[in-house]
Amino acid sequence: MNPSTTLPDRITHLRGRIRARLARVAGKTWALVGVLAATSLASTGLVAFAPTPDRRDASAVAVPVASAWVAPGSHSPVLGLYGRVETPNSASLTALASAPVAALAAREGDQVAAGDVLVRLDHTDARLLARRRQAELAEAEANRQALKLSGAGDREMLDHQQDLHRLAVNKVERHRQLFKQGSIAQETLNAAVRDRHAQAVTLLRQRNLMRGFEHRLARAEALVARARAALEEAEVGLARTIIRAPFAGRVTRIAVAPGEWVSPQRVVAGIYDDTALEIRVQIPESHLATLRQALAAGIRPRAQVDFGVATAGGWLDRLAGAVAKGQAGVAGLVRLDPATPAPDLGRVVNVRIALPAIADALTVPVHALYGHRRLFVIEDGMLVGVEVERLGETTGEDGEPRLLVRADRLRDGARILVSRLSNAVTGLRVSTGDARSLDSTVKVGAA
Repeated sequence: MNPSTTLPDRITHLRGRIRARLARVAGKTWALVGVLAATSLASTGLVAFAPTPDRRDASAVAVPVASAWVAPGSHSPVLGLYGRVETPNSASLTALASAPVAALAAREGDQVAAGDVLVRLDHTDARLLARRRQAELAEAEANRQALKLSGAGDREMLDHQQDLHRLAVNKVERHRQLFKQGSIAQETLNAAVRDRHAQAVTLLRQRNLMRGFEHRLARAEALVARARAALEEAEVGLARTIIRAPFAGRVTRIAVAPGEWVSPQRVVAGIYDDTALEIRVQIPESHLATLRQALAAGIRPRAQVDFGVATAGGWLDRLAGAVAKGQAGVAGLVRLDPATPAPDLGRVVNVRIALPAIADALTVPVHALYGHRRLFVIEDGMLVGVEVERLGETTGEDGEPRLLVRADRLRDGARILVSRLSNAVTGLRVSTGDARSLDSTVKVGAA
């Protein structure tokens, strides 16, 4: 616009521009109104000419489900526990002599029999000591034999001395008679008396010698016994240089190496008896009284042990006599069947112990239970919720876990729901004969 244009001209020009813009906006508005009108007419036609749906009562639609007949009976709950493999016969073998290790006859993990050699120590010193003790015993026995021979000679000498003394006494008596008769001089009688006294002294000495013989012989016998004991001790020390298995089992460790010097009380090997393995489990307090009563009655509840790669049978043998520190229940000891291969010591396993049987109970699949204690019974094609008493767990004939329950309403021949429904409620109509059922109708009850 030219700056020299007057104010009236400017106002006229501005009014013209406003009219042109309003005309353009009005054209677009009428186009939008036309589109909306056509869309509304199309929607109304579709609704007016649509087919009428088949209206049915939702409660009349039966949901296809799987069911099962129940048969109450006598069943044994199964107590699932964790246990650890132990053995009452486990030994740490120590050296009883000071010597270097000569050889290792076994390695960790070896299966050995009772008396098998595990470790050999150098026996040079022990063998020399045994030989020295053997020589000392031979010397003591020789001294005793020499004493016995000397005693026999001394006894014979005593007999001779007694005879000589008796002759000397008789000689003195004759000389006295002769002296009285004047046949011999006083000096001759005195000589005979001196000979009798000398012979008496000699006899007394011989008798004293014989009296001490028994004491000397007893001392010689004691020396022989001492030498024999020392020899036996040396032989025991020699035998202890060979460390043997005290019983049949498996070697857990060899703690020494060839050439290593060991001293007494040094642990050199470990072994456990794999024929007396037991599994220690913690019995919950809630089941302790039941198991204690069964064991007191001579009943050994059966057990099944899962080693991960295999299972084995066994039985609950006994209960521990005390509660271990830090444990809530009493430990139970499970023995394995004799034909079971020996498991590794210390392995943690799953143990299932069969408790005494309960009457009027039934087993149901785990997925048949809704919530903690609710089953659905099918009556007249509809579900009816039933509260049940949970008695424990058990295992079915197919090996699958099952729940053991009891309820007055679950009599023989009742049909229960075994399908898993997200909308299962009392009054829901179901169909058990539909071909689309998850499973065929089966009868449950026997574990």
